[in-house]
Amino acid sequence: MKIVLAALNAKYVHSNLAVYDLEAYANKRLNGDSLEEKQDKSENIQLVVKEYTINHNLDMILQSLYQEKAEVVAFSCYIWNIREILTIAKELKKVAPDTRIWMGGPEVSYDSKKLLEDNPFLDVIMQGEGEITFYELVKELSRFSVKCNDGSMYQEILGIVYRKPSGEICGNNRRSLMPLDEVPFIYKDLSRFENKILYYETSRGCPFSCSYCLSSIDKSVRFRSLDLIKQELQFFLDNNVSQVKFIDRTFNCRREHALAIWKYITEHDNGITNFHFEVAADLIGEEELSVFRTMRPGLIQLEIGLQSTNPATIKEIKRVMNIEKLKANMLKIRSFKNIHQHLDLIAGLPYEDFSTFKKSFNDAYEMKPNQLQLGFLKVLKGSYMEEQVAEYELKYQDVQPYEVLSTKWITYDEILALKQVEEMVEAYYNSDQFEHVLSYLITFFESPYQFYEALGKYYKDENLYGIGFKREARYEALRQFCRKWFGEQKQIKSKAFSVTVLDSLLTYDYYLRENAKSRPSWAKEEPIEKSVYRAFFNNGGTDEICLEKEGYDAKIASRLMHIEPVASEAVCWLEEDNGKTENIKQQNQCVYCLFDYEHKNALTKAAKVKLLSHL
Repeated sequence: MKIVLAALNAKYVHSNLAVYDLEAYANKRLNGDSLEEKQDKSENIQLVVKEYTINHNLDMILQSLYQEKAEVVAFSCYIWNIREILTIAKELKKVAPDTRIWMGGPEVSYDSKKLLEDNPFLDVIMQGEGEITFYELVKELSRFSVKCNDGSMYQEILGIVYRKPSGEICGNNRRSLMPLDEVPFIYKDLSRFENKILYYETSRGCPFSCSYCLSSIDKSVRFRSLDLIKQELQFFLDNNVSQVKFIDRTFNCRREHALAIWKYITEHDNGITNFHFEVAADLIGEEELSVFRTMRPGLIQLEIGLQSTNPATIKEIKRVMNIEKLKANMLKIRSFKNIHQHLDLIAGLPYEDFSTFKKSFNDAYEMKPNQLQLGFLKVLKGSYMEEQVAEYELKYQDVQPYEVLSTKWITYDEILALKQVEEMVEAYYNSDQFEHVLSYLITFFESPYQFYEALGKYYKDENLYGIGFKREARYEALRQFCRKWFGEQKQIKSKAFSVTVLDSLLTYDYYLRENAKSRPSWAKEEPIEKSVYRAFFNNGGTDEICLEKEGYDAKIASRLMHIEPVASEAVCWLEEDNGKTENIKQQNQCVYCLFDYEHKNALTKAAKVKLLSHL
């Protein structure tokens, strides 16, 4: 008997932890060595995991699943894939009517009866935690034989809603939660996850009650034992995996648990593996900061949920958060220059109008995250937010991802304006390719939000949305925006805008992450003469930098480095001024930036930069 566990991931690099957990737990119980497991042993059950992406051709997925000739296809359902899965399942039932269709996952765990009523091709929905439920379904299917279709095999299985042959839909009681140590470690064979992000969990549930989140429903937080976690972490480290993404909803909700893990990966760092955590930044204490300070650049990255800084909103969505401490911790961590921080905002929350969201955005920007994610409220099934739809006058999409359209406090026009800002933030701030020029430009605006709003309006007026920009074109679009904006603005915050500084910083940012072969069109400074360029490397550098001492062979250094002039008035906007700013400004001289692409910043991937006053 073959049972297929099917997953549709958002991207190719993603893997579906849920289907592998179900497969591993069922295989362990069915084919294990313990006395209890031997009782359940079955030789005729084959579990197969099939992973696709939502970008695959749906007909191709249908063909692939049909050709498996499975007795059961069990789908893992989330908000981003449910439409595609329902389409595939419906067509599969047409061509393979004897194949049972099972579903599980957060998108089908609520309103399960209605889902079965609306979709007669579905047979079973697993609600909530699925490992034991799936195993019992498989065992009973084998015991009753696949020919049994009277519904009796489902009667004693907790945690399911199912359809009887008569069409009657029945729901059994929910299943109690399992100890987390009983979940098998799925990564013994890493060949199955080649070129994939590895997902890992050390806890389930969340102690907080955020009204927009389904994790708040399960407040009984369970933890995997630290001894077991350390063994599994060492496996990742010994195998030099690229990235491990922890899916714990609030990783540091138990301080001692999080601290022990952070200490372990710091002490056993292999120099390669990166670990990703979702954290409450305001819960981070001095001991954690001390550990963070010693970490290798790029060892960990932190995802932080801010969502809003409006007090009325925070209270209404039932968040518990010390914003001032969160900000202080983020700025401290930023100063370490070794940890990537990702900060989330949500538009469309209750009591958050257009004005207060602008403030939330500006507050978030001041926290200087490496990435700022501007998201929009999704009204999830089973959440408290769904219960308050009438009270909030909340209008949202009827189909996935159930995204907000308007509320009592914000209009659809304002939502559309925020979407323009979102796209600009993604293209310019989150790309990490415009760091220095953005720092300069924002000083001429009343706020960071005003800058991105104005840039978004320019894109709209010039019909630039939806264009597949090449890298240089993004720079040119920003330059043209400045030309138009500052041409219309006679006095900006009592400061004089300089095209020279703009072009120098654009050039600097352009070369910071790429040794471009062609010179950008806006670079006004004269390129360095080839004879001077060659002489620099042939002579092994200058009195300011000795290439030999830096570990370079002069013959190959020219291929690994680039030298670019930068206007003196732009130098103060560079982090890499090496204490030369004042001296350079006094002498009003051109500065030469030496970009070293072999020794890139492990965190930002930016070239190492040395400022030179002469060549």
